[in-house]
Amino acid sequence: MVNKIQAACPKCAYVRTRVVCTKRAKDGVTIRRRWCPDCEHRWYSIQYPEVAIEDSEVKWIKTGSTAKFVPS
Repeated sequence: MVNKIQAACPKCAYVRTRVVCTKRAKDGVTIRRRWCPDCEHRWYSIQYPEVAIEDSEVKWIKTGSTAKFVPS
């Protein structure tokens, strides 16, 4: 499964923006230069690496759309 992240343009809210340049740091942080083909606005977005946690670290309250978790 490919992780697709679509960032809406902060100026006009157009969803189908393009990634112009991607830089990845040694600590796993990814910085992307984005461009909106609708209004031609350019901006940067930042993505931090995901961190895996154990099931024992999270306590779930309820189920479904009302589910909440409380850090242990």
